[in-house]
Amino acid sequence: MAFENRKILFIASGILAITAILYIIANGLPIWTKSSGTSVSITVGLWQVCRLQGAKLSCISLPTEVVSDKIKAARAFMTICSILCPLSIISIISIISVNENVKKNISFLSKGLAIASLISGIIGVSLGISFSVNEINAGASMGVSCILAIIGLVFNIIGTIITFFIK
Repeated sequence: MAFENRKILFIASGILAITAILYIIANGLPIWTKSSGTSVSITVGLWQVCRLQGAKLSCISLPTEVVSDKIKAARAFMTICSILCPLSIISIISIISVNENVKKNISFLSKGLAIASLISGIIGVSLGISFSVNEINAGASMGVSCILAIIGLVFNIIGTIITFFIK
């Protein structure tokens, strides 16, 4: 018997793929907050701080004395959801190729991975936003990475809900 919900499988996989890409980009880009002066622009991410002066861009890893526990936790949870989301996609797509006896178990696995990705995404994005708010209160503005992480979280919520329609 062929799987009845092929369309749902592909929709959930597509949305979770977008989510994974957004999380990975948000985690890697050093633009969670940005501040600009007259001749210099500084961006801060979870992993690096970059300085743009004129046409010269220089980035360094965040110094250990600057890295708070909040940033370490945001790094960890953003990395975890960047790993769990693709695993959820793989499990959803594998539903198509397994026999009928295993489909139900793989379906539960994909739902569990989607939920775990959502929970770690909520925690990681909230910690990242909390870090950004502290910088914004100091005069910086919200960066692209923060916005991408929020959009990724919205897609993660939608993708997780759709996975529950997989029977």
